[in-house]
Amino acid sequence: MKILHMTPPEVQNGVYQYIFNHMPFIDQTRYEFSFLTQAEEELQATEEYKQYHFPIYRLNSVQRNGREKFEREIRKILSRGFDVIHLHTSAWRGFLIEETAMELKIPKVIVHSHSSGIDFVDENRRKEILRDHEYYRERFSMEYATDVCACSRPAAEWLFSEKIPRDRIRILPNAVDVKKFRYHRALRNEMRRKLGVEDRVVIGHVGRYSFTKNQEFLVRCFTKAYKRNPKLYLILIGQGENIAAVRKLVEELGMKEHIRCYGWMENIPDFLQAMDVFCLPSKFEGLPISAVEAQAAGLRCLISEEVTRETDLTGLAGFLPLEQEPWVEALADAEIDTDRSWQDDSLYRAGYSMEASCSKLIQLYETF
Repeated sequence: MKILHMTPPEVQNGVYQYIFNHMPFIDQTRYEFSFLTQAEEELQATEEYKQYHFPIYRLNSVQRNGREKFEREIRKILSRGFDVIHLHTSAWRGFLIEETAMELKIPKVIVHSHSSGIDFVDENRRKEILRDHEYYRERFSMEYATDVCACSRPAAEWLFSEKIPRDRIRILPNAVDVKKFRYHRALRNEMRRKLGVEDRVVIGHVGRYSFTKNQEFLVRCFTKAYKRNPKLYLILIGQGENIAAVRKLVEELGMKEHIRCYGWMENIPDFLQAMDVFCLPSKFEGLPISAVEAQAAGLRCLISEEVTRETDLTGLAGFLPLEQEPWVEALADAEIDTDRSWQDDSLYRAGYSMEASCSKLIQLYETF
């Protein structure tokens, strides 16, 4: 079965993570994943590409830059005999690909919502994209897809208007390889020694440096909390357009000795072992994979109230308003946590293991 994933231009984000997480659990002799993207070179540089050598189809144009040219390019690619086209979407900018895929009678045309807001730092750009999103949201119907999915209820409400019957929307979990994140005391001690934080209370965050993830808010709250509890240490991991601004803020606040801003790291499970508390002060989310991984590692999580409560899969998540004082207080009260238990049972029961998630995904692909 030939499955074409349409994916965004930034490779280190939740959409690619969702797909890559599933690939080791998918029978490669029965299902061929391929990608339609503007990020051909970045995708070829990933460890997943080196392992699977999946086909990549480069998208050179976009609908807003000219419908005719874009449609010609799409038709050429979609005429290669795909069984499924799986469109991973954060906001509407048009649905010409969906329309063309249905016209070409591709058996499965799946639209999958992964977000619940517009992730741009520039306010004018956000407003412009939101106008487009709302325009196309009201016009999208089941005429343009065979199936619609979302990672959470807020993500479903964000992408699909009332024209889409709610019983047609499938919730596909942002699952993780639970075993990969199990708590190991020896690995924790080794990582903390390597990082030089053996006696510190390590606060952690993993996510793109972006408007959505709100790292500057976390840095400011942490700085105030550190004055109350000088054992605190903050680790940020990710990549994105806002990384320079966050690093500059850390320097301006005089916190370079106590806050470390990493770029993207491949060994996220190891870093999670070293942490004591995981923080996600997002302005919005679909359902954050990073918080699922943190819970799989047994970490207590502090999460913004703007994030869906569906994120709490284990009882480890606490939700705070996006106001400084509650975050400062919670961070200042954080302690070294060595008594972390495995969360396998909770995540398996919630359907957030890769085995359960792959079963749902294959069922979606196979059901006509």
